[in-house]
Amino acid sequence: MKVLGITGGTGCGKTTLLRQVEALGGCVIDCDAVYHRLLETDNALLTAIDHAFSGVVQHGVLQRRKLGKVVFGDEAALQRLNALVHPFIFGAVEQRLKQAERDGCPLAAIDAVGLIESGLGQLCDGTVAVTAPVEDRVRRLMAREGIDEDYAQLRIAAQKSNSEFAAQCTWQIHNNYATAADFSMVCGRWLHQWLGGTTMSEMDWKAVRETLLHNPKQARLDDKDKEELNVYCKDYMQFMDRAKTEREAVEVAVEAARAAGFVEFNPEMQLRPGDKVYCVNRKKAVSFVVIGKKPLDKGTRMVIAHTDSPRLDLKPVPLYEEGEIAYFKTHYYGGIKKYQWPTVPLALHGILALTDGSVLKVNIGEDDNDPVFCVSDLLVHLSSEQMKKTLSEGITGEQLNVILGTRPLDDDDGDSNRIKLAIMMLLHDKYGITEEDFLSAELTMVPALKAREVGLDRSLIGAYGHDDRVCAYAGFYPMLHMQEAPEHTSICIFADKEEIGSEGVTGIQSQDFETMMEDLCACQKVSVRRCLGNSICFSADVTAAYDPSFSEVFDRRNSAMLNRGVALCKYTGSRGKSGASDAAGEVMARFRRAFQRGGVAWQVCEMGKVDAGGGGTVAKYMAARNIDTLDAGVPVLSMHAPWELVAKVDCFMTMKACRVFYNMD
Repeated sequence: MKVLGITGGTGCGKTTLLRQVEALGGCVIDCDAVYHRLLETDNALLTAIDHAFSGVVQHGVLQRRKLGKVVFGDEAALQRLNALVHPFIFGAVEQRLKQAERDGCPLAAIDAVGLIESGLGQLCDGTVAVTAPVEDRVRRLMAREGIDEDYAQLRIAAQKSNSEFAAQCTWQIHNNYATAADFSMVCGRWLHQWLGGTTMSEMDWKAVRETLLHNPKQARLDDKDKEELNVYCKDYMQFMDRAKTEREAVEVAVEAARAAGFVEFNPEMQLRPGDKVYCVNRKKAVSFVVIGKKPLDKGTRMVIAHTDSPRLDLKPVPLYEEGEIAYFKTHYYGGIKKYQWPTVPLALHGILALTDGSVLKVNIGEDDNDPVFCVSDLLVHLSSEQMKKTLSEGITGEQLNVILGTRPLDDDDGDSNRIKLAIMMLLHDKYGITEEDFLSAELTMVPALKAREVGLDRSLIGAYGHDDRVCAYAGFYPMLHMQEAPEHTSICIFADKEEIGSEGVTGIQSQDFETMMEDLCACQKVSVRRCLGNSICFSADVTAAYDPSFSEVFDRRNSAMLNRGVALCKYTGSRGKSGASDAAGEVMARFRRAFQRGGVAWQVCEMGKVDAGGGGTVAKYMAARNIDTLDAGVPVLSMHAPWELVAKVDCFMTMKACRVFYNMD
């Protein structure tokens, strides 16, 4: 068994070389992981550290950041720590190598920053230093560990320089490549040359395949990512339960933004780097802005998603009685399969705008003590004729009538509309309204279903309206947690009316977007056209997840798969790219590079086979404003159904993609 020693500073790209070792069937020994494991299992090591650096161990747990601040920048303290730790690590690594040889591994790699100082180099047949420019290392470290630039610089300054690492080793690989894929190919070729044909030919071919062929796999999360995923998905599910309409999404998001330090934008403001503002458009759309270090004419990083979803809107004159049942007449909104909506428990959401200027909020069916509503379906025993119809004809739009009640008032002896009157009395008692007030109401029926974990492994989230609040929240969440001013101004927009073409005063085609951007640019006295032309837009919108039950409409090679991360769509639209925004190859490359550097799991997709249909997003409207735009988002099963499914991993990776995007070069 050949043993390769790999060293180099934090953020240089050692992991890429180690993955190539694994592709050859090799055993990889991460000395950092060995060290952390020893801290959990070896009381002798923890005790020794506690004695040497008083106060860094609390309740039997090493406070790593506290220890780091003691030793980083203090060479003598760092040497004391290394001298204490190295013998423990050496013994553990030696045991791992012996086990790997017994297991028949043809190759092993030891990854250690202190490879030579610890004596581990003596166990190796050769050593290689992986080096990289300091500015690249700082960027990678910040993205990977979520730390600020000063702490990243401190971490790097505490380690040896590139030249010092290279001087200690037999070989050097310098990572100044644009993408991780480029560097991966270099590492694969280097390993092939170093091994000199000593491994089996099939293992060499495995490395070649790994290097040259694109073979996307399910995302792999480290412990830190898993912990953050759980927190994020829990927050997202709570958001979904509170924000079932675009009005509610705006209200809930503004509440969270204000708690995070955002204030309502005023064109008279003097905006400085780090300032956080928001702009609400008629309570149905909202933009959140964090001012960057660079002036606005250098461009922005904007994430745009929509928060409207398919639903059943009430008609202007909705209340009627038929066959001693009171109903609401509805007009469906967006693309739905009408047969999916009968027998689903529904909740009533929206507002009543009264002639005295007051606005009443309506929300009935979400509380456990509330009644719910539903659309009835024809019993199977009498549905022989219905069953002969196509799915689109089996239930018509005019049959989507919502049942409100069946009982008249006890003392009403009228001959007609006794049930309707009883329902109107209940609404009058609760809201003080008359039937005429429906004319200026904005009421909608949505599924009265809570967001739930789905599957025995709890890997999926089921909810109403993932399309597209799952992407809106992914863009919004990093804004809430921005601690420092980004390089470029970051913008997150919750748009309305995407499901019906982004039309109207609150859709993204509205001039409200231009007004906001002009006001922002006026605060810095810069050109809005320059700002837009230098901006990049992440059009965050869901796509169809590959569904084996309906494989005939998918091109599997170009479909988004669950658990493979955020799905990038170079172009949307339908059939011959009609209605598409087709991102340039250079734009795709920028996103690939950013996501690879930021540790984002991603995949590329189309929405089904070319002739099967398709769909549009807001991307083409942003591209029309001279903004480079790429569609990307979460793959969804059962899209536009009353109950949609997404994978937690994909939700998390889309959020992580947005976080990386806000800091993209």
